[in-house]
Amino acid sequence: MILVDFQLGYDMKDNIQYRLLFYAMIVLIWSLISISCKESLPTYLEPQHVVDIKVSTIEQYNDHQAPPGRQKVHFIILGENIFDEVFWDSVNIKGSVRIWWKRKPVRYRTIYLTEKNLTDRSLIHNGRMMLLPGQTFSMDVYWDIRSDNGVYLPREMDFARARSRQCDNNVYCGTPEDFVIEVSLNIYNRLGYLVAPPREFTFYPRVCRCASYPPCGSGGGEC
Repeated sequence: MILVDFQLGYDMKDNIQYRLLFYAMIVLIWSLISISCKESLPTYLEPQHVVDIKVSTIEQYNDHQAPPGRQKVHFIILGENIFDEVFWDSVNIKGSVRIWWKRKPVRYRTIYLTEKNLTDRSLIHNGRMMLLPGQTFSMDVYWDIRSDNGVYLPREMDFARARSRQCDNNVYCGTPEDFVIEVSLNIYNRLGYLVAPPREFTFYPRVCRCASYPPCGSGGGEC
């Protein structure tokens, strides 16, 4: 009887120790969970480099598209999502193109950009535009070779010894001139204004020997 009571007391003491150890482990686990929950989450940083813009195309129209006296240059501004995720946000397209003459910097033209310059306006839905990674959009800009004060710049270009510069039927070519185009553009308000790398290009001035004949006229007058 004494042996049985001793063994029973020993077993009860052993069970109590196991229970205490079990409760201690539960408390420790909950403490670890509580500490991990209190740790602050990583701070979200707005992406800094999402859209890249550049002047991708510079095209001087030929005499049939824009005859001498009414010459024209077409620019394409290309934007690309260089972020590795889809970007979708509200848009407010505004900006400007500045074209200036390297030989005469006081002669320049400013062309303002709006949503109307977009080549594909269907990209915008309910005031928002979504760009997949690597997706592009483009904007068309046309310049009539006039400065901000209305001067038709080929009139100030070099056509000296014009008779020796005949380069096409009824057309004289002047000395090529270098220009620079700069672009500042806001697409998404959240990103602010983007600036394209300046790009140089050469303009080739042309003038008709006789304005009454093609490509300047229909041929019905006299020279």
